Amino acid sequence: MSVEDILEIAIADELAARDYYRNAADLAGDLHTRRLLLDLSVMEQGHADTLRHELDELHLQRDLEAGLAD
Repeated sequence: MSVEDILEIAIADELAARDYYRNAADLAGDLHTRRLLLDLSVMEQGHADTLRHELDELHLQRDLEAGLAD
């Protein structure tokens, strides 16, 4: 399994966690719990964004190296 594969899986997991927290927030019975779950969903989105950035950087580096090898 490549680093790219691992990052793609991790991104999908973070997005699934984000959706889980959002759905749980919709079912929350009180405002405090709802706010906590929404905050957690924002954190998960941030994790996904960070991982996506790392994956993009990896692709850019690979493309630059391939261009230098030509």
